[in-house]
Amino acid sequence: MPEPLEPGRSVAHYRISSKLGEGGMGSVYLAQDTRLDRCVALKVLSPEFASEAEHLERFLQEAKLASSLNHPNVAYIHEIGEANGTRFLAMEYVEGMPLSARIAQGPLNASEIIQIGIEVADALDAAHSKGIVHRDIKPTNLMLTPRGHVKILDFGLAKIEPAKHATTDVTQFLTSAGVVMGTVQYMSPEQALGRAVDHRTDVFSLGVVLYEAATGRLPFSGANASETIARILHSQPEAIARFNYSLPGELERVVRKCLEKDRERRYQSARELMIDLQNLQRSDEVSRDREEAVGARPNQKIGAVIVDDEELARQLLREYLDSIPDVRVLAECANGFDAVKAIAEHKPDLVFLDVQMPKLDGFEVLELIDRNVAVIFVTAFDQYAIRAFDAQAVDYLLKPFSLDRFQKALERARQRLGQKAPSAVELAAAARAPREYAQRIVVKDGARVHIIPIQRLDYAEAQDDYVELHSEGKAYLKQQTISSLEAALDPNRFIRIHRSVIVNLERVAKIEPYTKDSRIAVLTDGKELPISRAGYERLKALLDERP
Repeated sequence: MPEPLEPGRSVAHYRISSKLGEGGMGSVYLAQDTRLDRCVALKVLSPEFASEAEHLERFLQEAKLASSLNHPNVAYIHEIGEANGTRFLAMEYVEGMPLSARIAQGPLNASEIIQIGIEVADALDAAHSKGIVHRDIKPTNLMLTPRGHVKILDFGLAKIEPAKHATTDVTQFLTSAGVVMGTVQYMSPEQALGRAVDHRTDVFSLGVVLYEAATGRLPFSGANASETIARILHSQPEAIARFNYSLPGELERVVRKCLEKDRERRYQSARELMIDLQNLQRSDEVSRDREEAVGARPNQKIGAVIVDDEELARQLLREYLDSIPDVRVLAECANGFDAVKAIAEHKPDLVFLDVQMPKLDGFEVLELIDRNVAVIFVTAFDQYAIRAFDAQAVDYLLKPFSLDRFQKALERARQRLGQKAPSAVELAAAARAPREYAQRIVVKDGARVHIIPIQRLDYAEAQDDYVELHSEGKAYLKQQTISSLEAALDPNRFIRIHRSVIVNLERVAKIEPYTKDSRIAVLTDGKELPISRAGYERLKALLDERP
């Protein structure tokens, strides 16, 4: 190991002040730029590596890639050079502490985690847009500044992502498939297996960082590297709520999507992740504002969105609301898709929601919006409205309704604002008329909404507080319990064959023994699903009834 550079020694025009740390290829020093009188982080390549072409190429590549980025959350490069046989890289000196040190003090709160996630995702989006994949996102490479911002350090393992029209020989500068590079605990499954990686490997690594920041522990950890990799490949992380109950459930959904083992099911870009975190940040700020405003609501305006496919119905609601001084109409929507978009954009306090509408009905809209938004059903169907009211919706307005009835509903909304609302899925399920089963399932995936016709649902599996819906070879994650999904499905078409599995009866090809006392259901596509003893009796009875 080479002797460290002593304080006072100079490398070119940089005077060493102290040693900051040591990495795989050299050491990093705090140094003074004597020309510009500023502090820099001076990365010095170890002599034994400077003579090796591969390590020298990686050192030069780090400088080229990092210097090509101009982003407030990426530490910038001042200079790369050589002095008296010492190769060095002069970088921005970032004051503060590494995220790893902050996590060591205990789990972070929601606002800290979200802000860090937004800034890192934004920086990664900038890197990915230039074809740069970092491949070593971890807390020690993320520096928290005294002003609360984050900077990405160390592009030593970064690589250029091959363009679709380029050859591997030209673009794969640093490694080839089969070579594992990175820090094991933060690797994506494809990275851990030594396979070719793309920008989505950074999304997975950021998910690991966010999980660790939320819980103070790693999602995948073993006694050694091999055991850790096995868990990355095959295990699911424990629920964040087990370790930090103060965090919103939506944050867990975001982190879980980052940690999808199949990269096709992860966020497909850092930008998508950033947008979801920004929406969550606004939602968190609105929730905190509401909590602080309890008791002071009369001095504040209530933001409302009107959703109804009938123009006359929207006009009547607007006329009524125009006469109420503390209510402001933020948007009007004539269909469910526009409603979901407007509610996400405007973050209203209150929504007047029709039931039967084109594209998405009121129940489906309810499942896709923030659960803290107060909802008043506006409908001509008494059975829907009354059941929704029984399920703790704010109120219902049965068309036609008077101004007096409208004002009473609005007063109920004022009383409800700031209180925790019941689950949107629970409201939607309870509002559905007796013996009326779901005809389709809606899933919000970032800014996109997927609609799964019920006849195309193959099976569903429980994943903690989520269900994983499988349809035509694709999987969708929805925040809903398996029990509430079961209640929404026709029991003559869908059967719960195991405590964690619901299957479409039409997809079942046969039942086969698995062990001495257990069986599996084999689907028409060859998929095998576990069957409990009770599930076997129900499934066998229904299969026997099939013609």
